[in-house]
Amino acid sequence: MTADVGEYGVYDGAEVHLHITGSIGAALVPWWIHWFRHINRNVVVNASISRSASRFVTKDAIVGLCNGQVWEDEWDDAKSEDWRQGRTGDSDCIVVFPASLDTVMRLAQGRSDSPALMMMQVTHLPIILCEALPVINSVIEHWRNILLERPNVTTAPPVVGTKATDRDSQETGFNLPGAIEMANELISATREGDCGE
Repeated sequence: MTADVGEYGVYDGAEVHLHITGSIGAALVPWWIHWFRHINRNVVVNASISRSASRFVTKDAIVGLCNGQVWEDEWDDAKSEDWRQGRTGDSDCIVVFPASLDTVMRLAQGRSDSPALMMMQVTHLPIILCEALPVINSVIEHWRNILLERPNVTTAPPVVGTKATDRDSQETGFNLPGAIEMANELISATREGDCGE
């Protein structure tokens, strides 16, 4: 029996790319992919896994849950050349889940020293960052604001979560349902021509 979820978690696109980065939250990504695919049975889910994410989640786990392309964010594992055109397959958007501090800083600085970073630097697709930042200070805020100047980049709305270190409550952007909602808005804007390039 399947519960009726209404619009909650429903993705308006046909294909999505998840880029998984090195935060302890990456250990939870398999469960979230399972949740997403339960609600969105016909959506193709592609994924890339950063080297630092592989400390928390395995490629085998992600391959077992995704129904699209899955690759490690290494030059010799990204067999398809789609990333050179800023996409994987026919993805409608890219969700960085979780978006570690290192990844946010590298994107903001224009770095493209891995296939996934290159893909995100050259893409016109919407990019949603599910930020998993330990703190915000003036340097982080500066670079984050520069990144958010890109018209196709936004963040998932924050939710209150529990820190892994001391179990205290803290706001986090590690919010896939919120990212889906933002993706739907950006995909709609892209189709209408409102999302800048």
